[in-house]
Amino acid sequence: MKQNLVTKKSMELAGCRSSFADEKKKLALDTFKSIPVPKEKDDDWRYTQIDKLKLENFEPFESKTRIAATKLSEDLAEKGVILTDINTAFEKYPEIVKKYFFMSTKIDKDKFVALNAAHFTNGIFLYVPKNIEIDEPIRVNFHFDEKNSIIHNMIIVESNSKIDFIEEYSNKEISQEQLNACVTEVFANQNSKINFYHLNTWTKNVNNFTNIVGTIERDAAINWISGCFGGKLNRLKIDTIFDGQGSQCNNIGVFLGKGKEHIDFTTNMHHNTENTVNNVLVDGILKDESTSVYRGLIKIEKTAQKTNSYLENHILKLGDKTLANSIPSLKIEANDVKASHGATVGQIDEEHLFYLMARGLSREEAERMIVEGFFEPVIQKIPSEELKEKIREMVRG
Repeated sequence: MKQNLVTKKSMELAGCRSSFADEKKKLALDTFKSIPVPKEKDDDWRYTQIDKLKLENFEPFESKTRIAATKLSEDLAEKGVILTDINTAFEKYPEIVKKYFFMSTKIDKDKFVALNAAHFTNGIFLYVPKNIEIDEPIRVNFHFDEKNSIIHNMIIVESNSKIDFIEEYSNKEISQEQLNACVTEVFANQNSKINFYHLNTWTKNVNNFTNIVGTIERDAAINWISGCFGGKLNRLKIDTIFDGQGSQCNNIGVFLGKGKEHIDFTTNMHHNTENTVNNVLVDGILKDESTSVYRGLIKIEKTAQKTNSYLENHILKLGDKTLANSIPSLKIEANDVKASHGATVGQIDEEHLFYLMARGLSREEAERMIVEGFFEPVIQKIPSEELKEKIREMVRG
């Protein structure tokens, strides 16, 4: 069963948040106005052009995104689990929100993060107290059918707790260009575990800027599983901050570009302390005239000895008009670590196509089989059977 988190009451609260929230929004608005629109020459935006994106065309930045979420059981509510909209959280749980709100997300470093901080109108707030293991996944669906969606989410999992969180984003296509600017803050406290699933499926007019930041404390783990499909410009940036010894992360991502879509997929791993483990695998396929850029950073501070970190990226191009860029990088200050990366960009093998077509398949069927075979090894690494099948359906589509 799902509940609608955008109620009349929550919309009223959006206009009367605490003075803390109002002050934060005011400061963020000043920051947003002071930050220039990023250029393609900027390191964080290389190979992504947004020169033609006029943010003033999306003003006012109002959002009426519909949010449908899992309805918590009475047992979980009695144990202190909170699942509500962000406006209600500001009103009812201010001490928790104040402790974590934009704690590890840099407003002054990204135009679209600042936009979110200044103009967010809703989002979800999930709080899981200590020693709670939630067996069923918590699901949240975000859908907008107007010009803008400005969403801010917070997920806080206290010590020794465990959750699976599934978020899906979609929209109704309108004649105008649309903008989604989303920030999600995730906190995995000591010895907790979060499996975080993100899936977006956009129509052709959407400009998406999604920033997800996860902070992992001692002996905790976050597993990111993400899929990007559609959109005029679809940018997903995941930052993982290893702040506790023994913290771990697996990051699995897939993307599929078609038509004239542009996919911008970034994973940044920030190792700040000893004995942390990271594995990143992002695979993508480009069709038609689509383009992409993958940026993968492993940054290991001097204080992060005995880190073990690896990232891998593979992109398959179907057609001569596609363009793929892969930028893996290492920044290492420590001397007792294991860190490496691998990346490939390749064209579909015509001999494989010929082999399949010689056995009665059309070229389209042969390409579909190769695409499915390319993605299947990474799909097999996804823990959720439900998400495996959803991503297979998107790939087939």
